[in-house]
Parts: sequence; structure tokens; C-alpha cells
Amino acid sequence: MSRKVQAYPMVLLLLPLVVAIVLFDRFCPKPQPSEEVQKHGFVIIGAPKSTPKCERFETRCLDGGKVYLYLLRDSTRALPTYGDTIVAKTHIEWTRQTGRAFAANYLILQAKKHKKPLQIRLYERLAAAGLTGDELATVGALTLGYKDDIDPEVRRHFQASGAAHVLAVSGLHTGIIYGLLLWLMTLGGRFRPMHENKWGRRAISAVIIVVMWCYAWLTGMTPSVVRAVLMVSLFEVGRMIYRQSFSLNAIASAAVLILLVKPSDLWSVSFQLSFAATAAIVSITPALPLREGRWPRIVTYILGIMVVSIAAQLGTLPITMYYFGQVSTYFLLTNFIVLPLATILVPCGLVTIALGGSWFGVLVGKITWALSWAMNHSVGWIESLPGSTVSAYVNGWMIGVYYVLLVLLIALIPQKRT
Repeated sequence: MSRKVQAYPMVLLLLPLVVAIVLFDRFCPKPQPSEEVQKHGFVIIGAPKSTPKCERFETRCLDGGKVYLYLLRDSTRALPTYGDTIVAKTHIEWTRQTGRAFAANYLILQAKKHKKPLQIRLYERLAAAGLTGDELATVGALTLGYKDDIDPEVRRHFQASGAAHVLAVSGLHTGIIYGLLLWLMTLGGRFRPMHENKWGRRAISAVIIVVMWCYAWLTGMTPSVVRAVLMVSLFEVGRMIYRQSFSLNAIASAAVLILLVKPSDLWSVSFQLSFAATAAIVSITPALPLREGRWPRIVTYILGIMVVSIAAQLGTLPITMYYFGQVSTYFLLTNFIVLPLATILVPCGLVTIALGGSWFGVLVGKITWALSWAMNHSVGWIESLPGSTVSAYVNGWMIGVYYVLLVLLIALIPQKRT
């Protein structure tokens, strides 16, 4: 076996796993869902979200699976709250493991006074610090992964300008948290004895792994966050045993673990975009001359943003076309503005959550609000530019051909082990 093949053991394990999941989904007989309206039990597991005529609740169906339940508003009837168990006569439309149902009549069987989910309680601390409106919703999405309050117009601005990935907690956000943890544990690089000591390094790595998984749990354990935290964990474990792991192997290892636990995540748009973008970034950027010292620091920073943005766009282009039918033409300008703002906004948001409504928390909250305002208006301005989006559609075969050509192109680039 050649050295190139031996360098990618987890990639070689991932490929047959993906093929097996696809074949199982394609040929395994599936139970045909009943079209009849039946009684179902639901447990409310999320805060309601208002639509023009209904209230949407995230629920756990007692028959199994997560269901988004839409209840018609009725002034004579109280709406269920978090933790309530209700019965509704409805038909559930299933899309793989997630369902959707509409109900005009329902009965609250068991009303429980549960504490609000931690994510919502922390979100309310942002509001207590003075954040309001779209700025509050944006900070909540960036720091906590809570996106229920984002206005559809703001969401459209982020998507059309090529900044939708900022609203979904992913590798960008976990990377910021990871860098902040390293900075705090070394006091900005001024205190390194513990970091250089063998047991000190292991202690730091263990603390980082625990904190990162707590953050992943807090933000909902989405595939993009789990992928990023898994990679950080693998990297830190490698540091603990003085081993370096190849980046593509780390990505493939994270994908294998996620798919072994939940194979249906293969069909998740978040999973596909996250892994495609990360694989493209770690395959393309190491071969480019962006080492510090070769260029002035500001030039290296600007080139780094451009290269990472282009690599991520190349990796996700056909997936974006397939699911959304459009491509942002100003993604470089968007990332040049949004990424520095996000790098400052995430730590400020976390500090605001920690301080809450105290006088210092309100002060930091005003800074956080201003940064969020600047981000929202920047993506709104970019979205308003002529030709900000281009409509484009692809099918499965075109996606396959594109990725084959992209892999061949990357194979021609001299790679470095990172």
C-alpha cells in the first residue's frame, strides 16, 4: 500500500460507511406512513415560535421522533408551555426522523412547571443586559445557537450575502472559543511554564476538552458543532500523548463517529456543508504561502480570510446550489467584514451572558449590541447590492462530477501534513 493511501486510514473507513448508509436508505424497505388522522401524544421540548396563524412548538412525539407541531391560535384556550404533555388529533408528515403536524384542537393532559431550558435562560440574560430586537436575536444565534427569534428578513440578508454560516454555530464559533481558552490559560502567552510541562499540558488539554463539550451541549449538539468539538478533542488528545494527527484524518474520524451514532445525519444539510467546507479548507490552505513572517501581519490576515473563504466556497458550492438554488457573488466582501466582527462579538456575547444585568454587564452589552448592529446592517447592505445572488441549480450527478474534479485538482496541489 502506498504512503499516500496509508496517510488516510480514517478517510478509507469513512467512504464504505457512507456507501453503506446510502445503499441501506435506498434499498431497505421503509414502513409506509399512514395517511389517516390519528391521536398522538406530544411533549413540548422547546419555546414556541409565532407564525402568522399558528404557534410552532418543538415536541417529542410519544410514538418516537421529533415533531414540529403547529397549533392554531385560540383566544379561549391556553397554549401549552415547556414540559407539558398534550394530545392532538392530527396527521404527521415525516421527513426521515423529523416530522411536521398541524392541529386545530388539542388537550393538555399533564401541565408541568419545569424550569426553562438553560439555553433560553442564558438568552434572557442577554436581554437583561439591554440587548433588544434583531441585535439580540443575532447575538443569541452566534453565542448560544438559539435562532428562534431571528426575523425572516434578517435571515434572508445573511443567506443572500453569503454569511448564513455565521448564524449557525459551527467551526468558526468553536475555533473562537478554543482560541479564547488557550489565551486565558496562558495569560495571553505570557505564562507558559504550565503549558510547557508534560502534566500541565495534559491538564490544560483535559480542561479544554471538557469546556468545549459543555459548549457543544449548550448549543444543541448540532452536527457542525459536534464535528468541530470532536476535531478539537482529537487534536488535544494527540497533544496529550505527543502525537500529531493529519487534518483530513481528524475530519474523517469525526464524521465516522457521528455517523456510527446517528446515520441519518448524513442527510442533514448542516452535516454536509460543515464537513465539505472543513475538508476543502484543510486541503487547500496548507499548500499556500501564508506563514507569519513571510508577509506583513495585516497582509497575512487579509489573505488568510480570502483563502479560507474561497476554499470553503469551493467545498460547499454544489451543495448550496442543490438545496438553496442560489449563490452569493459577494461572499469575499461579506467574510472580510463579518469574520472580524464575529471574532469580537462571540467573546463579548459570552461575557455579557456571564455578567447579565449588572452595571458592567450592561456596559459590555452596549458594545455587543453595537457590534451586532454593525453586522446586521453590513449584511443587509451587501444583500442590497445589484447582483448579490445568482440563481443556479444542480442535480446529484453534477454534484458527483464536481467533487471528483475538485479532488483531482486538490491532488495536484503539494500538500503538507498539518
